[in-house]
Amino acid sequence: MKRKYPPDNRKYTTMNYFGRTLYHAYNVLSEEDRIGLLEEINDEIESNSTGEYNIVEATSTLSTRRIKNKKCWFNFFRMVKQHLEEYAKVTNNPNIRNLKVSEYWAKRMKDNVSDEDYHNEMYIYYGNLHSHNNLDLGLIYYLENPSRIYGTIIEEDGVEFIVPGDQNSMIIHHPDINHEAVLPHPSFLKDRCRCVLIVDFKYPNDSK
Repeated sequence: MKRKYPPDNRKYTTMNYFGRTLYHAYNVLSEEDRIGLLEEINDEIESNSTGEYNIVEATSTLSTRRIKNKKCWFNFFRMVKQHLEEYAKVTNNPNIRNLKVSEYWAKRMKDNVSDEDYHNEMYIYYGNLHSHNNLDLGLIYYLENPSRIYGTIIEEDGVEFIVPGDQNSMIIHHPDINHEAVLPHPSFLKDRCRCVLIVDFKYPNDSK
């Protein structure tokens, strides 16, 4: 029996982690916009995948793509701006408003991954804690996900926790702290893939 979760009426939650503030917003886009973005990203990945190993596909060409659905992208970046504004208030840091988009890209776990590829490559991901010291802030939007348990691991000095990856939710985090994806077994991808849209931010010179 497929588990049904009750409606989640939260707007956002915050938590302190390693001296930083993690911001998690829920139900951030309409279903129409979410599906529109997923169609755009699926099309781009299938046309211009920069594949990572055999179990994850990625694309870094979204910013140069000829957009098919301008409305869903407009609504996405409007939503991003609104939550950055809220994050500035929550953290009492007005300089957040000076951040500029450095890059945006997507990752999708294939729905046709073999057991062999999964077992051969999962060690890469569950040992792939990484950070981005050249970025000032990061956003991960969980565009599609078979379960909220496939979120993001965040770690520092041997202490780690998993941020749930609720579909149609997004987190604002500090990418200079170690993080990595939690990827499902292929058997959980029959109905929905795991696809995230990532936005990287930097401050213009001297605006921190």
